[in-house]
This record gives sequence, structure tokens and C-alpha cells, in this order.
Amino acid sequence: MTTAGAVRPGIRSSGARFGRPALRAVTAAGLLVAAALAAFVLPGELLALILPGAVGLAVVAAAVYHPATAVLVLIVAMFFRLPTPEIPMLPVDLFVFLFAVALGSFGLWITVRPDRIRQLGMLEIFMGLFVLWNFWSMFASHRFPAVVPLTGQPTSVSRFIIIGTVIPFAVFVMGRLSFDRERAVRGMLWTVTGIAAFSAMMSIFQLKGPTALVWPRYMLENEHWPGRAVGVTNQPVGNGTILIFGFIVTVVLASQRSEPVWLRRLAAVISVACAYGVFLTYTRAVWLAFGIVVLVGLLCARGFRRAFALTATAMVVAVAMNWSTFTSADRKAGGVGSTSEIHDRLNAMATAFWAIREEPLTGWGVARFVSVNTFFHRAWGPSIPWEGGFGIDAHFTELGIFAELGIVGGLLWITVLVLLVARLVRAYRRLPPGRLTGQPLAIAAVLAVLCLLVTGFTAELRNFDVTNAMALLIAGVAIGWSDRFVPRKRDPERSPEEVSS
Repeated sequence: MTTAGAVRPGIRSSGARFGRPALRAVTAAGLLVAAALAAFVLPGELLALILPGAVGLAVVAAAVYHPATAVLVLIVAMFFRLPTPEIPMLPVDLFVFLFAVALGSFGLWITVRPDRIRQLGMLEIFMGLFVLWNFWSMFASHRFPAVVPLTGQPTSVSRFIIIGTVIPFAVFVMGRLSFDRERAVRGMLWTVTGIAAFSAMMSIFQLKGPTALVWPRYMLENEHWPGRAVGVTNQPVGNGTILIFGFIVTVVLASQRSEPVWLRRLAAVISVACAYGVFLTYTRAVWLAFGIVVLVGLLCARGFRRAFALTATAMVVAVAMNWSTFTSADRKAGGVGSTSEIHDRLNAMATAFWAIREEPLTGWGVARFVSVNTFFHRAWGPSIPWEGGFGIDAHFTELGIFAELGIVGGLLWITVLVLLVARLVRAYRRLPPGRLTGQPLAIAAVLAVLCLLVTGFTAELRNFDVTNAMALLIAGVAIGWSDRFVPRKRDPERSPEEVSS
């Protein structure tokens, strides 16, 4: 009998060629033995040259073989993009190369499954139109060149579009179509967990020690956000968003009885570390997003509300016990009363509204808001210092898009968001409760996208690569499982609980 959430008959699963567990174990053991023999036989310098290349080739080979693996490798590479050294053999950054590998792997995979394309619809069409409008804006003539006005440093517009838009949208499509086995979903969730666990550990080590274990070292040398956990992304909002994703995913994993007990306990520990790491960012946008995620999870997470309830209780108690500190202007102590950042964002919003009125249809050009905010900087009002937010990004994703891409680009973006949220709500209502690939997966996707949208009100999301890709990957996978879910006919001799299980 077909189980709930299984793929439809006639659609070959992407994991059908992956091999049996015993074969994989033997292969892994053989590779381990070969590496150990190489360590004894080869000289140290030669081993240092050959071993990373061999590991890299093995990873690339696995990615080419399976698109889900390629996507997860890409996510990890994007997470470590900043500390990754340049590879002389590659003409582009490593994550760009791995993105090309993922596209190639997915292209080969989809050629033998052309019926999967029929799962795509208006959401993907508007994603494609938004990407095309970005590239049109890149090649169109604009008043300002693509440079940072105060330094004259050129801006790579194509890189800006690829990182902030193309890769997240492509990852969404690949997740929707190719993550069609439960083990692929589990691999995705544990990949996010591993990334978040590393982020939480480095956030704690950065501010609470031991600092000798902090890597990359630039976390300790950060001058823009002193005393705040910046993580591998070297930015507190990006780091905090990853930690929130980790909290969401680990709560889901810890609630699944299909997971081994020790893994569920490990996920629970990591969720606590992620929550503490969120606090250490000392960033109001991150705290607000986390609070909203916990509240919505408390309302919607049927079957595992306890973790959200405990977290909400701990947050309320902590704020109540430290109310005077919480409402102070001391950011390092956890205060939210500082006004300088609020002034920055208000002035950036005023500049964005002015820019939209001046160039309403096609905008000032993609990646040009910094120039507009330098030469035509506006103040929100007479009580707001004019210099606040001078020359910065929009720090409000939607307003930045409307200012740079005009009404056409802005409406395309809003349509993408509306369709994405509608599909996620449908997945939440359609998928069965209980199992990992059911409603818990949909809840994780809803909360991840909600977190991204909230942080987008105070930050320019197009500057964040891995967070966008992670959220849209989880969303794509959840929507894909909703597409393929075939409800079983109700058996009058069985209870509803038995049918849903």
C-alpha cells in the first residue's frame, strides 16, 4: 500500500540509483583505508597537495551524480564563502563553480523526468521574469554608474544579481523537484543543523570564549559591530538569521520519533545553543524575527508546541527580569533603546520614497541605491539627524527593489512573495501531520520564510546569499512534497489517527 507522502507511481525517485546502505558503507570504509595508506606512503607536502584535491573531486562527483547532493554542497560552500581561499585552477569563486555543477546535475536529472516540469507554475514564471528584469536593468543606461560613490570601488552587478536572486530562485526549483525522498529531506535538515551548530558555537566562543577556538579569525577583528556575534557571515543579521533557521529545524528534528534518541537529544541541545546565539547577536531585527517565529510556531506547530512554549516563556522571563537593561540604549548589554540605527533606516526609507517618485517605472538601476542615497540623501523629518543613514543600502528590501527596479520590478517581486506564501500555506494545510516530510516540514518552511521576510524590513536581503538560499530551499522542498502528496482514501474501519499515520 502506498504510504502517505510517497511519490506517485510512474515517477522514478531521484534516490533510486543511490545504492544500498551496505554498499555505501563499504565504499566509505575503502576510501578511509585508502586515505590512511596514503598518509603513511606519500610525503607530507605531496599529501597536502593531493588529498584536498581528491576530496574535492569526490564531492564534485557525488554532486554531479545526484542533484540533491549538489544543492547541499552548494549551500555549505556559500556558507563558507568568505573564509574560502581562491582556487587558482578555477576562473570563478568556488561557490559559483559549484552552482554550475548543481545546474548541470539537475539538468541531467530532469532530462529523464520531464514530467516533473509540469509541477512548476506561475510562481516560477514570475521568478524568471524578475530575474530577466534584473538583467535588463543591468544592461540598461542609468544616471549613476555601478560604483560605490564615496570610494569609487566598482560594484559587480552580475554578482549581486546571481548571489541575491538567481541562486536562491534556482535552489528553490531544484529543491521543489529533486528532493523527493525522505532521506534527501533529512539530509537537508541536518545540513542546516550542522551549519547552525557551527554558527552557534562560534558565536558563543567569540563573546564568551575560548577565543582561541574561533574560526574564521575575522570574527574577533570585527570593527563594524563590536561586541556582537557576527558568525561566519561576518554580519550579525546574517548570522542571526542562520541561527533562527537552525532553531526551527532542530525543533522539528527533535520532535520526530523516527530519529534515533541520541540524535533527537543532540538536536535539542543545538536548538538551545542557537537560541542563545540569537541573543548574542544583540540585533533588534534578529530578536524581533525570532520572537515572531516562536509565537507563530507556538500557534501552528501541532504536535511539537512544547519547544516553542518553553522558549517563549524563557524569553518573557528574561526580559521581565532585566527590563531596565532591555529598554536601555546599551546594545552590548542587550538594550533596545538606541535610536541611531532607527534614524539610519528612517532616512534610508525617506530616500527610497523620493527615488520611487522620481523614477517610478523602471527605477534608478539595479545596485544603484547606494549612489542615490549618497547624492540625493533625504531625512525622514526635522527631528531626525540628516547624516543618519547617509550612503547606506536601502535596509528595507522591498523599498530598495522598488527604488532600483521601479514599479515593474517591485510588482514582480511582490507577486513572487505572495505566490510563495500562498503555496506554503497550501502545503501546511495539505500535508499530513506527524511524519518528517509532512506538516512539520511545511511548518519549518513557513517559519524560515517568515523569518526572512521580517529581517527584510530592516536589512537588504539581496546582500545575503546563504540565508536566502537556505530559506528558499526549505520552502521549495516543502512545496514539492505537497505537490506529490496523494491523500489516501479514508477507510471506514480505521480511525482518522491511523489513516493520518
